[in-house]
Amino acid sequence: MSNKNLYTFLKQTLKREFSRMVSRPIYLVGTFGVMLFCFMFFGTLLENGMPDKMPIGIVDLDQSWVSRTLVRNLDATQQAKVVMHLGSYTEARREMQKGNIYAFLVIRKNFESDAVAGRKPTITFYVNDGYLVAGSLLMKDITYLSELGSGALNRAILRKKGVAEDRIMAEVQPIYVDAHMLGNPWTNYGIYLSNILLPGVMQLMILMMTVFVIGVELKEKTSHEWLKTANNNMFVALTGKLLPYTLIFGLLGLFSNVLLYRYLHFPMNSGIGWMFLATILFVVAYQAIGVFIIGIIPVLRDGVALAAFYGLLGFTFAGFTFPIEQMVNNIQIFSFLFPIRYYFKIYANQALMGAPIQYSIVYFIAMTVFLALPFFVFMRLKRGAIKQNYPIK
Repeated sequence: MSNKNLYTFLKQTLKREFSRMVSRPIYLVGTFGVMLFCFMFFGTLLENGMPDKMPIGIVDLDQSWVSRTLVRNLDATQQAKVVMHLGSYTEARREMQKGNIYAFLVIRKNFESDAVAGRKPTITFYVNDGYLVAGSLLMKDITYLSELGSGALNRAILRKKGVAEDRIMAEVQPIYVDAHMLGNPWTNYGIYLSNILLPGVMQLMILMMTVFVIGVELKEKTSHEWLKTANNNMFVALTGKLLPYTLIFGLLGLFSNVLLYRYLHFPMNSGIGWMFLATILFVVAYQAIGVFIIGIIPVLRDGVALAAFYGLLGFTFAGFTFPIEQMVNNIQIFSFLFPIRYYFKIYANQALMGAPIQYSIVYFIAMTVFLALPFFVFMRLKRGAIKQNYPIK
């Protein structure tokens, strides 16, 4: 087949696919609709970076100046806001069970006198870890403030004893920890979540749409017409069918990069071009996997179900919620089967850490390997399109 004829048949296949794209709402919803909704949702969900001023309660049984100072300092922190002063532990627990507060602090009687006498009074706090983010942030703030309060009280006692100021600080804080958070020093949950959740949703839609647009041809027995427009050339048929979606998802992926790194000012410590390249490879890699899935199981319902299952596993094996290295060794192996894992590694190296590109080359190559998958099912998929003898479900 000459290049001119090849171009003609490819053009015919593209024209046919564009007409099919506007024939049903599912094509537009599965491409533009879902992703545009996700851009708006994740772009505004954590606009402030992390939740702040979360409601907590106080059970102050001491009512001393020390306990009141502790409560005022706690209320001044970024994450906590004292909204209730309660009379007992039982009352505070009831409010937490109702969902009115995320945590409460119990200051026992004789707190001030025990502290001054050096009897090590106890501060008890209860955090609802059913809300993971809220519980973790409040636990961190309350623990940190308790330690500061203890240090301030010890400093005041030592001053009254006439201890020199330089010795006081050596006693209160013998070791100073100079901590620097790399990659996300603001502890911005938007940076932490959006950079992977958006690609995660996209890979799910790419898989399902790729399986759908091919599987629906088999289900509706229109595959003969599809192949005819491509002169029975399966490569041309697949290229013409998938190229519009490659362009759509590719542009949406590039738009997400611009949205995150230019508009929302998420950290980008190397050239954004590397993330553009990773996004394009990410799109075509998942399209290749989608072709492989429908080639192995050329039944629309089963293929879409398998694609959804595989796509959902990608959220786990990306490694952004739980480190892959801490998983069981037999489970770690499966992380190599997901392009989103390599995309996450590229993102961590290039965007967050600003590492030299040679540290990410292997991940670019790994995503490219997935492009070979359709060649393993070419003939099987073509036979299915010609014979149309697969069960219709």
